[in-house]
Order: sequence, then C-alpha cells, then structure tokens
Amino acid sequence: MHVNNLDFIENQTNNADTFIKEVYSGKVTNLAIIEVENFNGIGIVYGIKAVIEMIGNFALHARNFFSSEYEIYTLGFGMFAITTDSRVFLNPFVDKVNSFNDFFIKHEFSINKKVKISLGLYIGISSKYTLRGTFKYRFDVLKEAFCALLDTKNSHQHLIVYNKTQTSLKDIQENIKITKLVYQAFSEDVLIPYFQPIVDINTGKIFKYETLIRIHTSKNEIFYPKDFLQVLKKTAIYSRAIKQVIKKSINIAVLKNINITINLGMIDIEYTDIAQWLLEEIQKNKLGERITIEITEHERSKNFSSLVEYFNAVRKTGAQIALDDFGCGYSNLEILMHIPLNFIKIDGSFVVNIDTDKHKAQIVSGIVKFAKALNIQTVAEFVSTKEIYNKVKALGVDYVQGYFTGKPIKFDEIC
Repeated sequence: MHVNNLDFIENQTNNADTFIKEVYSGKVTNLAIIEVENFNGIGIVYGIKAVIEMIGNFALHARNFFSSEYEIYTLGFGMFAITTDSRVFLNPFVDKVNSFNDFFIKHEFSINKKVKISLGLYIGISSKYTLRGTFKYRFDVLKEAFCALLDTKNSHQHLIVYNKTQTSLKDIQENIKITKLVYQAFSEDVLIPYFQPIVDINTGKIFKYETLIRIHTSKNEIFYPKDFLQVLKKTAIYSRAIKQVIKKSINIAVLKNINITINLGMIDIEYTDIAQWLLEEIQKNKLGERITIEITEHERSKNFSSLVEYFNAVRKTGAQIALDDFGCGYSNLEILMHIPLNFIKIDGSFVVNIDTDKHKAQIVSGIVKFAKALNIQTVAEFVSTKEIYNKVKALGVDYVQGYFTGKPIKFDEIC
C-alpha cells in the first residue's frame, strides 16, 4: 500500500471529522475506542511509512472482520473507533470487539519486507445500553469510552466497558484541578519550604532540619505533598519548581545558620537536571557542611554506576547522605552496599506504636545494631509521643523526627 504522507494525514483528519459528526448526531449507541499498544514506539523505530502500513492493515482487517452494521474510523495517532446504532445490543457488541482483539493479537503485521510484529490493543467501550439490555437515562458516549480506555491502561486489562462506579473521570477532573494549582503556585512563587527539626536524642538539641515542600496560597491555604507532588512530577515545570524550593531552602539555611536535609528521588537524579544543579550549587557556594541529601523513593536505579558516581561527588563536597525509609523497599541494601551513607532513616511504619509492639521494637533494635556496625547513624521518623521517644532512645537510635519533637514550620518560626 503506497500513500503520500500529506494525503494520509488529510485522510485521517477527514475520517476523524466524520466520526465526531456521527457521535454528535446522536445515532451512535455503542462505541469502542481502540488504541494500538506502543504506537509511538513503532513510529520511532520503524518510521512514518511503517505507521501508515500498520494503520492501513488495521483498517483493512477491521473492515473484513466486522459486518456492515459496524462503522470503522481511523482517528490518528494509533487510535481507532468502532460504532454501531441501536440495532446492536451491548453484549454482542462486546463479544464481537473481544473476538476481534483475540484475532488481532494472534496476527503478525508486516512493517517492511524484513520485519513482522505483533500488536496489542487497549479498548474502552461505552453504550447507551446496560449489560441487561435496558437504556441508560444519561449517556455521554465519547467521554465514557475514553474513561474506560484510560482504565484499561491503569488496570493492565485489554478491554473495559464503562460503568458509573469507575473513578477515572473523577481522577481526571481532580488531576486537572491539581495541575492548575501547581502551575499557579509556581507562577505566584508560593511553593515554599517548611522545616521539621531532627533532634539529637542524647542532647535534646536540634541537629538539623528536613526541608519539606508546601503550597501556601494567598488565601492562606496550605497544601501538602500528598495533595500535589505526584501531579507536579508529571508537569513540564517540575524541575524548575523543585529547584525554586531548594534555592529558597539553601538561602534560609545560610541566613538562619542552620543545617538542612534536601530530598532527592530517583526521578530527580536520573531523569531531570535537579541533582546535578544541586551538586553545582553546593560546590559553587561551598555549602557542603550545611547540606544532607536524602535519597527517597527506592525504586531500582536504571544506571546504578552513575548513581554511585554522583553520590561520591556529593561526599567530596563535605555534604552528607541519608537513606530514607530504611527497611521498606528492595533496593535499600543495594544502596547501602555501594553509596557512602552517613544516616539511615528508619521507616515510620516500624516506629508507630513501637512502645507497645514488641515485634517492631525487635526490628528497630536490629536495624540500629546493623547501622552501628557500619558506622552509620540512625534517625527514627514518626516520633509522635513521649513513650515512642523513650522507647527509640532506649534502643540506641541517634536522632528523632516527629511531632513530639517538632512540627514542620515556616522559616520565620526558626529561632
């Protein structure tokens, strides 16, 4: 099949326009939105001609497979739509689309003269019918099909029929709301650091502060990382926003003459310029003795040798290194073997109720002994009561952090 690239794009646009008109005519009763798995990857590896060939093959196989009651539309970017009117009920529609998926994944598609590949499909279905064959009172065919399609990716299923109990639409709406919040916070410069004291358990004095990100709006609303951080990580401003907060933290540390801990996850080290920028800031301003970098989010590193190289450079500046949530996550020991740690922070799940839970106390005792043997100091998080404080002190923990010894505070509250 030979198609001019510009003609191909125009044909897809016209096909999509026809589909939209059909949807808004109110004639569509059943709709399947289909997305080819890893479509972008196919285009990157094999090029536009392979993509055109693949889409043509899909459309040809679909038209041969489905009867005349089914309309096939090419929407572009590896997406297709299959529709019927009210003559087809939901159950036979789902069965037919499912059968097509089974046929499709068993078929090998020619990309070029030398390469054949198998393709998977994500399918989201919506219908005016319920599975019992009755009509729905309210129905948005396009929105519901796309919500079902999104759920297939989130749940690792190949086909989902939309129902009103699904949370994807609410999740999308909430994500849009939070995305607006983080962009506004960045532009208004209200992403700010809070500081929670880490206390020397033997002297009772503040040893350093952990910096924690907050959004503090002009309306005096405070948003915590659990409210927005995962959404922020997926935005184009993530790197700039985090650097903005770190820069404020460093300036406050110098102004207040305090030492601080800055959190870095694997995403910061391996996929953004944040970690390298921070290293350069520490080197340029000779901040090593004031800074501890805390490794969070212990998913396995994609390039462990680079990670080791980075933290060796950090140690050369005089900065220290802490490992967060020790005891939780499979990569803890790998990091411990290869990165020169100064501190391990005992995961809070082991500290909560440790004063009454003998099993947790035994675990923490073991971690403390293990750390001392390696000349690494320990920090207990989530120390919220005097009883927990006394218990972790008796177990030999070096430092504590939690609401009992100090809540996170703004810079102007630091003495």
